[in-house]
Parts: sequence; C-alpha cells; structure tokens
Amino acid sequence: MRKRYWLFFWLTAIFLLFVFNGSLLITDSVEGNYSLSAKEMLLTGDWISPQIYGKYWFDKPVFSYWMIALGFKLFGFSEFGARFFPSLFGLLGLWLTVWTGKKLYSSEVGLFSGLLLLMTMEFFTISKSVLTDGMLFFFMNGVLVCYYLAYSGKNKRYYYGAYALAGLATLTKGPIGFLLPGLIIVLFLCWRRDWRSLRQAKLGSGLLLFLLIAAPWYVTMAQLHPDFLQSFLGTQNVFRATVAEHPQYNVPWYYVAVNLLNAYAWIGLLPGMVYHLFHKADHWELPSQREGFLFLWASIIFLFFTCMATKYITYTYPLLLPLCVLMAAYIWKRGRSLPVKGMLAGNLLFYGALTVFVFNMKKWAPTLKLPGSDMLLYFFLIYFLCMVVLAFHQYKGKSSMEIFTTVMLLTVAFHICSLDLLAKPLMADVSGKAAAQVINRTLPQNVPIYVQGGGYPTSTVFYTGRTLTFLVPDDRVEEFKPRDGSWAVKNIMPWTTYGDLYKTKGQAMVLVDTHTKQKLPDLTKTWPGTWKKIKLQGQWSILVRER
Repeated sequence: MRKRYWLFFWLTAIFLLFVFNGSLLITDSVEGNYSLSAKEMLLTGDWISPQIYGKYWFDKPVFSYWMIALGFKLFGFSEFGARFFPSLFGLLGLWLTVWTGKKLYSSEVGLFSGLLLLMTMEFFTISKSVLTDGMLFFFMNGVLVCYYLAYSGKNKRYYYGAYALAGLATLTKGPIGFLLPGLIIVLFLCWRRDWRSLRQAKLGSGLLLFLLIAAPWYVTMAQLHPDFLQSFLGTQNVFRATVAEHPQYNVPWYYVAVNLLNAYAWIGLLPGMVYHLFHKADHWELPSQREGFLFLWASIIFLFFTCMATKYITYTYPLLLPLCVLMAAYIWKRGRSLPVKGMLAGNLLFYGALTVFVFNMKKWAPTLKLPGSDMLLYFFLIYFLCMVVLAFHQYKGKSSMEIFTTVMLLTVAFHICSLDLLAKPLMADVSGKAAAQVINRTLPQNVPIYVQGGGYPTSTVFYTGRTLTFLVPDDRVEEFKPRDGSWAVKNIMPWTTYGDLYKTKGQAMVLVDTHTKQKLPDLTKTWPGTWKKIKLQGQWSILVRER
C-alpha cells in the first residue's frame, strides 16, 4: 500500500475529527452533564469523586471525567477543550480498526476497514461529542483484539494487553467493560470447544493486572461514599438494564433502525457479505475461526443491547470495528466484481429521504428552525442526483471499485459539509449558551435564576458558573424527589416548588423551555410583577422579573 494513500487517509481523519470543534456548542443534557462534572472536578481539585451542581454524582466511573478535565486544563473551559480527548479517542479507535484489519488480514484490508468506519455517522458524531462511548470503543474492542491475537498467534503477551484494556474499560463505563468482552470470549470458546487454551491465558497475573488498574478507584469510592456501590451498581447498571429509561425506544427493532441509518453509505453490502461468510463452494458452512470470531463479536454486542431495557443510540457503537473489518475483507476479496446495487440503493434512500424531509420541514417539524434551509434542500438534492448518476454508470458497466471509491469520497465530504449546515444549527438549538451569554452580560450575581419546563440547561450552568433552580409543580414533588430504584435519582439539580417561588420577592430571571410538551403556568400572571421577555433562538426563552 503506497505511503501517499496512508498520508491522505490520516490527514483526512485528523481534519474530520478536529475541525470546527471549537464552534460546536455544548448541548443538553448529556454533553452538559459530562462537561460540568469535569469542570467541577478541575475547580475543586477532587479527582476521585465525580460531582455535579456541587453534589456527588455516581452516574459513570471516573476515567472519562479525567480526560475531559485534562482537556480543560490544556485548552481552558471551552468547547474545543471539552471535545479534544473524545476526538483523540476517536482517532485511536480508527487506528485500532485499521490495525486490526492489517493484523488479521492485510494492509489493504486495514485501509478499507478505516475507510468504512470513517463513512459511518456514529463514528463521525461520537468522535466529536462529549461522550464516553469513543473511549469505551477503544478500550473494549482493544480487549477483544488483543485476546484474539494472543489466542491465535504465538505472542501470548497480547493477553496482558487484553487485561489492561479491560481495566481501563471498567474505569470508563463500569462492569460492562469486562463483562461484555468476557461473554464474547466465553461464547467463542464454547463454539471452538477449546477450554484448554485458558491454560495459556495468564489468568493469575492477568487478573492481578486488571485489578491493579480498575480496583483502586472503586475501593476508594466505596470507602469514601458508603452509598456508592448501591447507587452505581444498582441504579446505574442493574436498573438501567431492566427498566427502560425511555420506554418508547424499548422495541426489538430499535438497533436495526439505528445501524441501518448509521452505516447508510455501505450497509447495502451487508447481505452479500453475510451470504459469502456462510456460503462457500456451493454449500453452507460455518465461517472460519477468524471470521467466526469477528461475526460473533459484532452479533453479541447487537443482541446484548437489544435485550437491555434502556436503549441509547450509541450503545451498539463498538460493533462497528468487527463489522468494518469483515466488510473490508469482503470488499477487497470481491474487488471489481463487488455487487454495489444494494449500496447505491441505500444511499438513494438516505439522500432522497433527507431531501423530502427538508422540503416538508415546515409542515412536519414546525419547531425545528434551520438557517439556510433552502440551501440545505439543494445540497441534499445534489447528493441524491449524484447517486442517481452513479447508479446509471453502474448500470452501464462502470467498475464497482470506482463506484465504491466515489461513494466513499462523497460520504466523507457530506460529513464535513454537514458540520456547518446541520450540526452547528442543531446543536445551537439544544444548547443553553445563548441564555448563558445573556446572563453573563446583563444579570447581577445576586439575582436568582429559575428554570421552567421539562428540560434543564446544564450547559448554561457550565457556561455561567451560576446556580439555576428547577421549578417543580407542588403536586409532583414526591414523584420528582431523587431516590434509588427510580429514574428520579438523576434529579439532583437545585430545585424548588412553584408555591415557594410565589413567596419570594424582588428581581429574578426564568429560563422557559420552549420545547416542552408540558402545560406551564404563565408566571407573568401567577407571580405578579414587572416582566420583560427576551426571545432567543433555540430551546430557551427568557423572562426577567424586574421588580
């Protein structure tokens, strides 16, 4: 593989992962939670116990907070600082995908594995978001890569890499960091009927290495906070797995839809890849050890999270590494005979659906305001027409690899362009920065700030450093109070009731959630005073009580 191809590949990846990071606003609620917790970690100097709103916060283990706080230490409390290490781990995840393809197959398969990952929406969005999933992708998949290299090769020291990365995965996301890779390995050994290989797996010294990395923080937290294990293991893990946080998403086909959309650019190749994986020389047979391990790896991740009650778009993200490597091997093997009709159909459906949606956006999503929506319509229409032209060329006999290369370049270009056309306005719509700018510019420190509606703008707290008090209806206090064994455990922000609010006097500012479906009291009538309204673009508007 020529060096200039690799140079172009890595320069494109670095540009894609870090460009515009300083102009992508911190959004609510997940990004705001991680950013504020990391900011408080740095300000308090407490690098052991994560906290938010000045209270201890047992939502996630500590590693991701360390990384985001380190980004703030290097680049200040900024969007670029918050996104630096998530993007860096995105780059590491891309390197791991390429390296896996090279180690298991060839340099060419490694390159195609990386290109396929670059073409997915999840890699692009997660690597530029303040989330833990990019770190988990690198650590958890690294466990399985190191395990298989040690299992299938002569260098058994790779086992130590698996144990060390399992420790880091556990510090990043909790028990899932070792339980899910462990489940995949156990099922693989069941299939191979090769339990004797565990004699070479360095179980004693490896488990000691795992504990040396993962255990100190958990032990320290259990000593400092007696309720830590119950809250973290009970509510944030067992409860999350058995009780849906968002019941409307707890449907069997959820991750089918997520991954069809995520890998729209090449998912049409999947049926052909699976067929050739199990059908060889005119008969059906199980795949080889290498392909079987990769297929099992991707399938178990998909099935495991499908069975969990709580579902998030990012949960199945780690399956992309084995899937990209399998797909890259298939593409390289088929070469110019690669059937691309399914891939072109997927792209036509995707860009056609986007074009239709933007054309009807005012009717279908009246609250969604995208500046330059006319330009966006033309942009999607041009992409749709590009796919039509490619389909015509394929019909006329153009090389499949040329078609694939063109789709790949168009997809990467789409990701870059969508940063400015889509990501920026959509993120601004769900960020509290506009409200924070008004607060920082006009509001004295002694004036209280309240939040009315269904959402809570943690990002505004991050940008201002001010206390925002959430308003709770008097008849919903018991339902709202944080408690273990309920999703109300997340309600640890400062809060008060409307009844108590009405007893206060003087100036105040209220952030009103314009996206909420709740029927909100009109404070200008229920809390008499002299009011001024400030309309902002996005989720929040402002009411100022001057006296």
